[in-house]
Amino acid sequence: MNKTLLGLIASCWLLALPAHAASPQLDAGATVLAQVAGKPAREFSTTDFGRAANPQARSVLVPEEKAPALLALVRAKLPPGLVAFVGVTNSLAMPKPAGVELVVAPGRDQFDILRAAKTDGINYDIDTEAIVAELRVWDREFGIDIWQAETDTVQLRLKSMPRNLPAFAQRVYEFCPDIVDQGVGNVNALAREIEKTKSIMLWWD
Repeated sequence: MNKTLLGLIASCWLLALPAHAASPQLDAGATVLAQVAGKPAREFSTTDFGRAANPQARSVLVPEEKAPALLALVRAKLPPGLVAFVGVTNSLAMPKPAGVELVVAPGRDQFDILRAAKTDGINYDIDTEAIVAELRVWDREFGIDIWQAETDTVQLRLKSMPRNLPAFAQRVYEFCPDIVDQGVGNVNALAREIEKTKSIMLWWD
């Protein structure tokens, strides 16, 4: 089956999705998305590299370079009981969407972002809840802000620096080897990158 036909099937499937039952809270979040992005929110976000839909969330597509600033605006206006994040940035849907997802979903805290995005490290036998458990520890120790999540990727900012940065970098490497083995090259370089950017991008290839 060629890619064009697969793309048509995927597009028809997304269009055929039933609308999620009305939720005043989620509708309020969709209104915020529409106001910030300047266009109507979709009645779903996507998971699995853009190939599956989550009707429990709302989303808009925005230019990647504008996504962090738009996310900050959405979060400033969002009512309680919702979380907002940048979702799928590397969509494998056909045709490929123009832009990245800005998502609003029900959530009690930032860790529900990972559940809405269905993030995991399946190639390392790491499921969503294992990622949540590890990041909760980081949050207790020095504070984190999860701002982007998709199928195999999480991006977060550090609110303060770990006291023992080399030890923490080793811990990050053990949890997510690809950011060293396919990224910066060694744990010392990872520590320097964390110190410089005060952020971490986790991905499991």
